[in-house]
Amino acid sequence: MNKKPNIFKPNMEFIDTNKKAYCSYLEEPSIQDEEIENDVDVLTFLNKLSNSGSYVFNKRVVIVTNNRTYDTRIAGKMGNRLITLDNDSININDIKKIYEKK
Repeated sequence: MNKKPNIFKPNMEFIDTNKKAYCSYLEEPSIQDEEIENDVDVLTFLNKLSNSGSYVFNKRVVIVTNNRTYDTRIAGKMGNRLITLDNDSININDIKKIYEKK
């Protein structure tokens, strides 16, 4: 019988299973570094976000109202209310500040 060619087997001798630890000296980004502040009004920001060409619910936003600060994603807009993926319904008139978090 003819001998078949060998199957390619990569050299796996370099793998050291869980015996090495990874240490990073990079600083964690602070919240101030992650946020992009906008000086536009709420409706302009929402229109820009919905017309950006990507899905709205993929964008992480911070919404500041009179009572609370939301760190969430937007599910959609229904009438004069903003619906979030966390099942919150926020009146657009109550929003003081809204910006996208990177």
